[in-house]
Amino acid sequence: MNKRVILILGLLVGVSAVLWLVYLFGSRKLETGSSSPQFRIASLDDRSKAFILERESNWVALDRDYSALSALMRESRMIPSVRSLTNQLTSSTPAYIRWKFYWWAFPRRATVVNGLAKMKESLLEIATLDNRNEDPRFQVADDGHLGLLWMGTNAVLVFQDGTNGLQETQYREKTNGSHSGACPQKALGRSIDPDARIE
Repeated sequence: MNKRVILILGLLVGVSAVLWLVYLFGSRKLETGSSSPQFRIASLDDRSKAFILERESNWVALDRDYSALSALMRESRMIPSVRSLTNQLTSSTPAYIRWKFYWWAFPRRATVVNGLAKMKESLLEIATLDNRNEDPRFQVADDGHLGLLWMGTNAVLVFQDGTNGLQETQYREKTNGSHSGACPQKALGRSIDPDARIE
């Protein structure tokens, strides 16, 4: 009888340990399938080159931000730059960011990695607003210090290396005293919530 009780208790402990490990290392999968869009890094096209030439005369800066994205990159030990941004946009999200154990063991590091994943997710969402792109494109100038992400035919998000870090500016094409259409996001940096986990 005692051996049977010990055996049952041992089985219960073993099952509990397995369930606990499954819980700790369980992943929260993204709600995206294999057909989800991925960023493609490209050179400036004619539209982007025209924007650069006409930026001061035909476009207005709606918002400029140095802090949010640069701070996130510094927290992850990256140099805030267009190059670092392109590396993030073309890299896959680490699988361990979805492990509950990782959040429990390394909460600060998990928050930073998750913030970068949310940043990429937000940029992908913005890129889909540009109907000209079947695949989201992040365009980079030849010198590598300026990147453009079109949000539509009359709105563009500009990332540029600066002395204070990576500068992010949203531009909208000037119209007759008004701006057509609603801005999808005032600034990417203010839309990122690092504590909101990838589900």
